Amino acid sequence: MDSATPRTGAELIADLNDLLALDHDAIEAYSLAIGRVSRPEYREALAGFRGDHQRHVDELSELIRARGGVPVQLPHIPTGFFKTAIQALGTLGDDRAVLLAWKTNEGQVRDKYRRYATRVHDPATGAIITRAADDEDRHYAWGEQTLAQLGVREGTLTHTAQGVAETVHGRVADAVEGAAHRMGGVVDRLRPGGNK
Repeated sequence: MDSATPRTGAELIADLNDLLALDHDAIEAYSLAIGRVSRPEYREALAGFRGDHQRHVDELSELIRARGGVPVQLPHIPTGFFKTAIQALGTLGDDRAVLLAWKTNEGQVRDKYRRYATRVHDPATGAIITRAADDEDRHYAWGEQTLAQLGVREGTLTHTAQGVAETVHGRVADAVEGAAHRMGGVVDRLRPGGNK
């Protein structure tokens, strides 16, 4: 397929379902973080961000159905469980630990949405993915700013360690999710009446 041609059919459905599972991953992790942070302003911000992810789920599900696909209703397997485990470990500490774990997960979400937003899409799909990518940039920036206020600034050992963890986590999650994504496209094409 020409890189300037929008993806369609099974490829597009697989892309949208990959993002949909990513948002299901995020909702689970957000619920843990919201239940554990002590400051009301952090809970309020995270609850608003979780609402953005729920909106992404609703919009992506509608796009998938409108294009003849079936929206996934689960997080990525097994990386969704791994992301929830990272967040659960963060809940063993204070607000800073909770937000460090949250930011580790959010980095992968932001980066994946950025990648998808650079692809060529039909106007309706492109608008939804771009808006979601903008949401993820805003979430991540809030995390950076809030952690800086908690002493985790660029150049500190904690910031560097979290950045390394985020990079490793993102690469591993992307590799595993990429394999599942490719398999999802194959399965959709093989299904009777599948989206070609």
